[in-house]
Amino acid sequence: MYRLLALLALSMLLAANPALAAGGGDDKAAAPPPTAVSKGVRDLKLSPSPTLSEPIKGVRLNITQFSYPGVPERASCRTVIRVENASDHTIAFYSLIRTFDTQQVPLGTWMTPSGELPPGKSGERLYSCKLARYMVLDRGSAGGWPNTCLVDGEERSPCPLELTFDANMDFLPEPTAKDGKKH
Repeated sequence: MYRLLALLALSMLLAANPALAAGGGDDKAAAPPPTAVSKGVRDLKLSPSPTLSEPIKGVRLNITQFSYPGVPERASCRTVIRVENASDHTIAFYSLIRTFDTQQVPLGTWMTPSGELPPGKSGERLYSCKLARYMVLDRGSAGGWPNTCLVDGEERSPCPLELTFDANMDFLPEPTAKDGKKH
């Protein structure tokens, strides 16, 4: 009985610590690769079409991506999209964000809807995701900001909203003449 318990305890100890099961060795080989720390974007003003004489200010778009370590990547990543309306108008719009991994391989496209927001209100959405390192704001989406939006229930084109943009991802770097890649 004691032998069985001792064997069970030893097997559990070896299963819990792979370095012991492998007879020790170099723990550095098993360490995960370091990840680059993102600076993100804070308080970036995104202007509407320059043809508008009076843009509507006070709308903030915040995109925050976070992960839980220790579980598979897809299950551990969440993206929170929050829109705050500090303007004097009821607004509704969406924009598109394209995301990329650390090797600048495309991961996906995110639609960032505001829903209809009266003055002084905010809206938030939570999505599952693949952890992204970079992003690109698609300003050419035909049905979204800055092309169209709703202001006080009326469709406006071009959209007069000036967005203040926050994200904890970096913009995809521009290609350099040295690497010659197109992004």
